[in-house]
Formats: sequence, C-alpha cells, structure tokens
Amino acid sequence: MTITAPTRTYWPAPDETARPRPLPGKWEIARLALVLLLAAMPILGISVDVFDLVNQNVTSIVLIALCAVLATLITFAPHRIDMIVGRGLIAGMVACIVYDGARLFAVHVLGLMGDFIPAMGSWVTGEPDTAGSAAVGYVWRYIGDGGGLGVAFFVVAFALGIDRWKNVHAVSAAVVFAVFPTWTGLMATVALAPHGEEVMFPLNVATVTITLIGHLIFGLILGLAFLKAPRGRDRSGWPWPPVLESAYQRFAYRR
Repeated sequence: MTITAPTRTYWPAPDETARPRPLPGKWEIARLALVLLLAAMPILGISVDVFDLVNQNVTSIVLIALCAVLATLITFAPHRIDMIVGRGLIAGMVACIVYDGARLFAVHVLGLMGDFIPAMGSWVTGEPDTAGSAAVGYVWRYIGDGGGLGVAFFVVAFALGIDRWKNVHAVSAAVVFAVFPTWTGLMATVALAPHGEEVMFPLNVATVTITLIGHLIFGLILGLAFLKAPRGRDRSGWPWPPVLESAYQRFAYRR
C-alpha cells in the first residue's frame, strides 16, 4: 500500500515560468526616498511654518535644490519609475484644480470662508501679500501641494500593489489617502498650532465641511486618474514585487 503525502495548494498559485523580479538596490531605494521626500515637502512645509519651526521660504529653497537633483537624475540616469512619478504629478495637479473649483465657489460665491492661498504664497516668497505672492501661492499649490500628493499616492500605491485591486477599491484607497493623512493633517495643523486659525482659517462647521468635501473631491479625481494609468503585473512599469503581494505570498508559502 502506497501512502502519498497531501499536496499543498497555494492561492494565488506561483507562476513557475515567471522570472522573479529583483528587489530594489540601495541606490534605487535612495532614489525612491528622494522622490517621496520631495512629494511630502510642500505640504509639510506649511505645517512647520505654521508651527514656527522653519520658515517656508527656507524649505522652498531646499525643495527647489532637491528638485534640481532629481531632474538631473531623470535626465542622465532615467529609471522606469520616472513615468509613474510624472503621471502622479499630473494627476495630483488636475485633482487639485478640480478641488479648487469647489473651494473657490465656497469662498467667492457663497462667502463661507476666506482664501488663505495668497498668504501661503507670501510664506514661500518671504514678501508681504501682493499679487505676485498670490500667483506664487497658487502655482505652488497646484505643482507642489497637489502634484506632490499625486506623486506620493502613485508611488505608494504601486509599491503596495494597489494597481492590482478592483477599480472601486483602488479609487477608495485614493479617497482614504486624501482624508487621512492629508485632510486630518491640515485640520491638526490649524487646530494645534498656536496661531493656526489666525494665519490659515478659523475652524467652524463651514470650513471643516468645505475642506473635507474638497479633499474628498481631490481623492476621487486622483483615484480616477490612477485607473487611467497602466496597471497590473505586466503593464504598470513598477519594476519590483509589490509589498502586499510579496507579504501575502510569503505567508501562504509558510502554511
């Protein structure tokens, strides 16, 4: 009598013919860290300025210098993730413009809150409120804040493997990202900084509701733009195994 050992079934089953993709090297990790740092700096620069830690005109100079470093890398040492970064930048800018359509309607038509973006432009330039600083504020908002958030979401989403999720789940992830940590970080800055409400906007039902709706719009547009990007194992352009998929497979193989 022959006794055969039970076979283990893995789900999803490993593809024996697929070539394993290498993990990122130390220089690629450093490049990713630089991208994420640049993506976060415009938003974090607001918080550190409001908390009187570092003036935003200082962080903006550092940001521009680091952007020059990244631009040099993209020009002379291009990488597959550069396309993902570019798509995230554009998606974030578009999402921020749509968000501002709703916000500016509440500001200039309904009169429910003031417009703090021109003041933020003066923080970047280090000059008093002028038409020029207002223009800088909006350019900084769309490219730096909106574009940076778009880059951060795209890079993290592809790193985790969210591009392989169902469409509704991927869009939901973008909406969640827009609320936490983005919107909650904004609210925490205004609420906890000593002069947060004075330099940004007062916290009341109207401002909390308007900013929350705006961030929900931002997340929705960002998520829909993410669906338009090439996604999946063979189309995304992400060169490394997704973190969540790799973790799940390691767990399955140990069982």
